[in-house]
Amino acid sequence: MITISYLNVLLALLLLAVPGYMLFAYDRKSVGKGAVSVARMLVQLCAMGGLLWLLYRYDSVWLNLAWLLLLVVAAAFLMVSRTRLRSVVLFLPACVAMFVSVLTVSAYVLYGVLGVSSPWSARWFVPVTGVFMAHVVTTNIHAVRTYFDSLRQDSQPYLTLLGNGAGRLQALTPYFSRALKSLTVPMFANLSVMGLFVMPMLLSGLLLGGVSPVSSVFVFVAMILASCMVSVLSLILTLWLSDRRAFTRQGPLADIFTAA
Repeated sequence: MITISYLNVLLALLLLAVPGYMLFAYDRKSVGKGAVSVARMLVQLCAMGGLLWLLYRYDSVWLNLAWLLLLVVAAAFLMVSRTRLRSVVLFLPACVAMFVSVLTVSAYVLYGVLGVSSPWSARWFVPVTGVFMAHVVTTNIHAVRTYFDSLRQDSQPYLTLLGNGAGRLQALTPYFSRALKSLTVPMFANLSVMGLFVMPMLLSGLLLGGVSPVSSVFVFVAMILASCMVSVLSLILTLWLSDRRAFTRQGPLADIFTAA
């Protein structure tokens, strides 16, 4: 068991000595920004460490669900800011979509695929939902933005299909295809990168935890496939739930974008 002392913390902070000196010598304007970034990171890590200690200390299902809800709310705020959509349009649909998709896929993986006896325990629930949330945020922001930007920049095909008697879902199919492509193409392209760089770290953690090598590889593959599933499911739910707020009753796109 590793015991961390104040001396260990000081030695860790000394790792900033060389980059800090280089910035001071050659780019003094960046020293302040770097110090603020490091301080913000330390505060965030301390807060996260305290939260994780609380989760593992009490190991309550309700605390674990509150942890997931906290991640979902933070991710929804980030999605709203990155997509430049009004919060009334995207925030609540994104929260519901991410919470439902991550919780459903996590339960399926832990219960059905891995056969964990206590899937709601913090030692399983927290890391699995954390991996899925990270994957959803990195993939769905671009996909949602692609969907609504395509509608704003080229809405004529959508309006033409509506005018010719097509249903809302049929008229939106080309735009959903673009969004799905913007999600899946980079996601599948990054699978090789994940295999080269993420897999060794995950396998090392599982092996240190006493999991056999074969089982470790299976867990990794299951997590990758589940991450793809949760991203697509979250995208579908987000777009479906935001549909009423994004369009007027007559069909055209509503005023949903914030000022650039």
